[in-house]
Amino acid sequence: MSSPLRLNLALQGGGAHGAFTWGALDRLLEEPDIEIAAISGTSAGALNGAALKAGFLKGGNEGARENLDWLWNEVAGIEDLALPAWLNSWLP
Repeated sequence: MSSPLRLNLALQGGGAHGAFTWGALDRLLEEPDIEIAAISGTSAGALNGAALKAGFLKGGNEGARENLDWLWNEVAGIEDLALPAWLNSWLP
């Protein structure tokens, strides 16, 4: 049996890029012969990376897929895009 293909991932930010990356990560995590060895990200990429790692620690690749699914369903469920009230204290 051959060694898994080890990937180091750098994930970019941006909401639409993050959602697209979710799909790409989901597909990579389906492959038993691929190992994500390192991951870094900015903005939405950091959210994906954190969700992937936290889920992986709980349940391997399937846990990572479930956690990414949870994250993006939470993002999709945001209804109020107004500035959060706690930020008002920082405004002039």
